[in-house]
Amino acid sequence: MSVAEDNSVNLGADRLTPAVIRQLGGLGACTFGIATTFYLTLSSGPAHVAALGGEPAAGAVTTISTFATVGATLLATKLVALLGRRIVFALATLALGLPCIMLFGTSLYLAEVGSALRGFGLGLSFISTGGLAAALAPPSRRGEVLGIYGLAFSLPAILAVPAGLWLLVHIGPTSLALVATASALLPLLGLGIFPGREEAARHVRLRNLFWAAMAWPGVAQAGGATAVGAMITALAIGGAKGAETAALAMFLHSVGVALARWAGGRIGDHRGQRFVIIAGSTLSLAATLMLGCGYGVFFIIFGAAMLGIAFGLQQNATLSLMLNRGDADPVNAAWNLAYDAGLGIGAFAYGAMVPTVDAGTAMVMIGAGVACVTLTTFLALEHRIPPRTERLG
Repeated sequence: MSVAEDNSVNLGADRLTPAVIRQLGGLGACTFGIATTFYLTLSSGPAHVAALGGEPAAGAVTTISTFATVGATLLATKLVALLGRRIVFALATLALGLPCIMLFGTSLYLAEVGSALRGFGLGLSFISTGGLAAALAPPSRRGEVLGIYGLAFSLPAILAVPAGLWLLVHIGPTSLALVATASALLPLLGLGIFPGREEAARHVRLRNLFWAAMAWPGVAQAGGATAVGAMITALAIGGAKGAETAALAMFLHSVGVALARWAGGRIGDHRGQRFVIIAGSTLSLAATLMLGCGYGVFFIIFGAAMLGIAFGLQQNATLSLMLNRGDADPVNAAWNLAYDAGLGIGAFAYGAMVPTVDAGTAMVMIGAGVACVTLTTFLALEHRIPPRTERLG
């Protein structure tokens, strides 16, 4: 799909018309529902599977879901071109909602299948909603609009992640599955805001992107996700610090991501997305060093909150800058691939390093490695791309 997708939206205008505002409101509501079902099961799903087959099984369903999300992301741009954004979003909601009963059932095999289906649905939802958000945004206010869109996806994480675990214990897996299913299917009421098959634009493949222009923001996004993946893994296996500390750290991290995605959009529109990416990457390094070098609960909590702010800034600015340089759907696919790859790399790197070095050293090494790769990419490619070469914004 082209950024200039026509859905009764004049992308040359700087103001948000009432029609666009209504569409953005509907998109935000749909995104909120999708995010709620995702975060409700983010921790509760693996916890239930662990009760069925132990910790290796819990890790397996997470891995299966991640691979399915990546696969869907790669296919979604073609599906949008063939079927239209409306049908793809409907498929995403069904794939996220209906398999919940499989995920929270009594069969480990069905739980793995359900996790794969839900991961596939999540990938479809990322492209179908993200591409529409980009199409609705006037170029000069793209960061602000994407910040609001990001807020709709980030806010549910604050309460839905702990709520999922609480509901699993207090109402049981079957009832939780019904709640998660309802949350996923409710966005079907907003299908009318998505363009249909006849409005779908030409299919632009991932390989046709101007990859030199995508490299630095993509690496910055992957680097931020790597730091977050390492932190989440550290909090998950660092039981000595206490579950309450980890829960508070993740809560403040989620709040930081949500607020920074919203604020970062406005800052990026006025100061430039490069400025926000550099600020977010610098803050991410500082937070990672604090988590690695600091001692005590304060450093864990403050470092997690700081990393949340950094990641929120990076998410919004990297996506906005990449959308300024390419077509919406392949850019969304590339951005989500960077996100998923970074989380996986961070978790794997931390888990692989901890047996040979202490936890703090592992965090410092990961933070330093991310900073070196991001800086090298900037020096090699990004500084050669003047802002005037960007198509939009």
